[in-house]
Amino acid sequence: MNKPAQIISILILSVNVLAGCGKQETTGASTNETVPTTSESVVKEGTAQSAALQSLDEIKWNEVKDPLIEDAMITKLKAAIAAFVSKDLDQFHTALGPNVGTGHDYLLDHPVKFTGIAEAVKENDRILIPVVGERLNKQEGYTPDIRYTFYFAKGKDGAWQIVSID
Repeated sequence: MNKPAQIISILILSVNVLAGCGKQETTGASTNETVPTTSESVVKEGTAQSAALQSLDEIKWNEVKDPLIEDAMITKLKAAIAAFVSKDLDQFHTALGPNVGTGHDYLLDHPVKFTGIAEAVKENDRILIPVVGERLNKQEGYTPDIRYTFYFAKGKDGAWQIVSID
């Protein structure tokens, strides 16, 4: 056989061997049941793990007593945190100010157990309200403690709005 024919034969043989290794489901001889492959098991476990890692709201809202935090702000914060918990983007956008956009949507993908409200800070015409909690997906290199600071500013109508989250 000439050299090009040998190379083509080797390539065809390699493709056939690799194709045969692609999907390996084993069937029991006596029960004829399909045993899932390892990758299927991992997908099922990953789905169960994602369901378990859902954001939680454990803030004691009735205990929030800060002279800088008004009731209207608490209402907006509750709505934003509820959107985190339910992963409801529409509710999240409704809770945020009209000019915020979608830049913070990614936050809903990171499950957090919200545990409290830290002391608010006044910065110029804005009120910064830190919401504290714990990361639920423990990633190496990250602290489990988390703090999202919600920036409030008055809109043209004089009502407090969430204008940013940091």
